[in-house]
Amino acid sequence: MTIANTLEQFGSFHDWYIDMLATSKEGNASTPNTLTLGLHDQNRRAILTFRGVTRASIVDGGLLNIVNAIEVLKPDNEAYPTAMAMLKKSAHFGKHHTEYVVYVFSTVGLEIAVEFDELSVESV
Repeated sequence: MTIANTLEQFGSFHDWYIDMLATSKEGNASTPNTLTLGLHDQNRRAILTFRGVTRASIVDGGLLNIVNAIEVLKPDNEAYPTAMAMLKKSAHFGKHHTEYVVYVFSTVGLEIAVEFDELSVESV
């Protein structure tokens, strides 16, 4: 299953609340290379874990953070230049370039651009 299909199973997380954000190091990494988001929609909860993160940028967050959509971006996507501009301002970790870029579009609160190798979504 593709990352886009996985996100679509959750309606691209439209109107879900982000209530947890954490970074960690996996493997022999000397800097954080994992980004974890906790989300809920009042009835369900999900944990998104981005692994192999080389760059991430988080802007405009607050106590209330509601997702409009979480989408995989490709160079032909209208939001791709915005995501790249955000990522350009972040520190680059690792020597490789990742395969995926995801953008968290905001209804209220934070927006996130993340460049990574692998995404897992756990429904809890």
